[in-house]
Amino acid sequence: MTGEGATGARGAAAGDEPPLEHLIAAATVRIHGRRPGYDPSGPDEGVRTFLGSGFFVAPNWVLTCAHVALAEGGGLVDVVHEPEPGGPPAVVPGEVAVALPETPPRPGEGWAAPDLALIRLQKPADHACVHLAEQPLTDHGRQSGGRSGLLLGFAGWFRSGHRLSRYDGTVTVLGRIGWGADEELRLGDDDLPDGVSGGPVFDPHRGEVVALVKSRRTREQGGTAVRTGQLRHLPVAAVPPPAAAPAPAGSGAHSRAHAPEDHGPGHPAGAAWPPPDPAPDPGDLYQEVLRGHDRFHRDRLRHADRDGAPPAWADTQAVLDGARTVPFGPRERTLLLGALGELPPPPSTAGLTELLRSVPGCASAARTVPPPRAWRDGLGGLYESHATDEGRRLAVLRYVVAVLHTPRSHHDPGTAEAEAALRTWLHRTTAALDRPVRGEITAELRRHAAAPAPPPPQDPARGTRHSVLLELTRRPWEQDSFDWRIGLLPAPGPPRPAGAPAEGPPDPPEPEPLHDDHTGTPLAELPARLAGPLARAFTLADEPGTPALLQVALERDVLGLPVDTWPAGPGGPPLGRLRPVVVRPAEPPGGAGGPDPVADRYHRWRWTHDDAPLAPGIRGRVLDCEAGTRVPVPSTDQLRSLAHASVPVLCHYRGYGHAGSAEALARLVDGGFGVALWRRGTGGPERMCAEFHRRAEAELARARTAQRLPGLVHALRAALAEGRTDSFWADGVALLYDDPHQPLPGSDDLFAPL
Repeated sequence: MTGEGATGARGAAAGDEPPLEHLIAAATVRIHGRRPGYDPSGPDEGVRTFLGSGFFVAPNWVLTCAHVALAEGGGLVDVVHEPEPGGPPAVVPGEVAVALPETPPRPGEGWAAPDLALIRLQKPADHACVHLAEQPLTDHGRQSGGRSGLLLGFAGWFRSGHRLSRYDGTVTVLGRIGWGADEELRLGDDDLPDGVSGGPVFDPHRGEVVALVKSRRTREQGGTAVRTGQLRHLPVAAVPPPAAAPAPAGSGAHSRAHAPEDHGPGHPAGAAWPPPDPAPDPGDLYQEVLRGHDRFHRDRLRHADRDGAPPAWADTQAVLDGARTVPFGPRERTLLLGALGELPPPPSTAGLTELLRSVPGCASAARTVPPPRAWRDGLGGLYESHATDEGRRLAVLRYVVAVLHTPRSHHDPGTAEAEAALRTWLHRTTAALDRPVRGEITAELRRHAAAPAPPPPQDPARGTRHSVLLELTRRPWEQDSFDWRIGLLPAPGPPRPAGAPAEGPPDPPEPEPLHDDHTGTPLAELPARLAGPLARAFTLADEPGTPALLQVALERDVLGLPVDTWPAGPGGPPLGRLRPVVVRPAEPPGGAGGPDPVADRYHRWRWTHDDAPLAPGIRGRVLDCEAGTRVPVPSTDQLRSLAHASVPVLCHYRGYGHAGSAEALARLVDGGFGVALWRRGTGGPERMCAEFHRRAEAELARARTAQRLPGLVHALRAALAEGRTDSFWADGVALLYDDPHQPLPGSDDLFAPL
């Protein structure tokens, strides 16, 4: 290898341990297109089929760029690696398991960040793995001698004439491009030849891989890289949303919702949203790969002292300069990460961030970008959280104690052994620390041991779940231009019984601000502009197998804006196909005369959400259609005379920009209704009004309580996306769901930018 950074690493790695460059080279691979009759290990065929570089990150898993893995479109590739650098190559077939973004760009456009792909080997192979950094990229490696920027090494393969050669070197981090999932590192001070894309970018001071090469500049040195932490943007789980099954005719029949790609048990479409006690999802590739990575390095460390065993990465890290920049040594961290990798993963990103906020001295780790998803992410976020070594050590120890005593939703075969390993690690580690630290951790362990067994994790349907709030505000001086902001809303408490006295509006919740833009976004650009920020918000709010509710706050005259049809990403499915999406009026109810609209709103909400055995249940009332002919919606006074368990249904809502439809919904809001159902469309005989009336009223009656309506509408949208003819009556259906116990924030200071 030729890089000067690698030479420096070799000099640091004195003794019998292999230099860092050797470990990097052993795990770096070539990616080849799979073509019948071609041997990618041969000199000529290899050059013809070569697509780029990659590296092993876990047993039988390769990380590379999406533009490399999908260069030939099929997703089937050959992975060529050298078990011993310079030795004979080995060829293993692989398939692209996941890529971000999922779809290639249009001709002439480059691949958007994060540009990542995970390749699963199709047959087992004996290979090395890089060590992935668990902490954020920092400036600890800044150079001296007047040069600025973080110094990193890189490695990969490239075409050298009619042969393929290894290539490595050093680059300087010049800055960043973008933010969140769009972030890229700007690199300079070395050539990045064609072919090294997908190769590892590593920290020569700490001995860990922090990024992968994404692109090169065409006329000057340098290019871009993507941090390995961007893997946290992988889909939380490959769990398809529910879809509505055909509803048998007749009263009392129950429709069922199920995941069409998952042939497991279904869930009743009338069940309360979200479904109770979701089982942990074993298909989360991020958790699978990172847990496998940590267990691999733990096992290698355990066997490193045996004759003929491969070297342990931690032993090389221990002699590097950066080993002193983080709490505890590489061997201790490797054993800790391996034990954490044996535990069932956190229930969700939201659950992990709440845990970090609850542990003294650990709250800053909850604010890392991307947000933490695995136990290792929370640990890595603590390495830079305090100014002193003692503070960092104490924060890590407190976090490990909290993880050890977190209630598990389930136990894997190795869970008990992993918990025992964590206790052993804690006792051994604290024994070498100062007495005050040792005393605090020992007392905390004793307190947990003496405490009664913790209850199982709370049912997320009962008040712990966050939802995502999107507020869209039209700019009055610009046609069809909107300001927007996104945040997390905590779940409201349960509604009071229907007979309880009305109360005034509660104090506004404290939403957690995430993203906002007050520069004006044209309506046509909103779906694409919001896709990334919404995806990051859903990562924080989703639970395994249960997508978070999206609440969209809109002014009354644009409540028909079809946000549920907007794509979740470029070429992706619509938002309403993936999760429940409801709309809310941005303005409170008003109107002169009659009952107090605020008190009436609370009365109606309690009645429509009363699920007691003897409760009357909700009833749909079609208000704007008689025998297929549009009629005006009753006046506000007439609406207030309707029974409190009524749910208005509109058959002839024309949608965004239609003055008559906007007026109809404004009357419903002023009448105190927080729940209403309508369908967008142009009307006419072909709309099958009678079928819509019958099916809408029947589905509402079966639901019994409005609490089930977000899930019901979600199931109907999923069935429509699949072309289920029994769901065609619900084409364009939308739901107003305005919980008075979860009022919208009333002032901009609640959504101050981070």
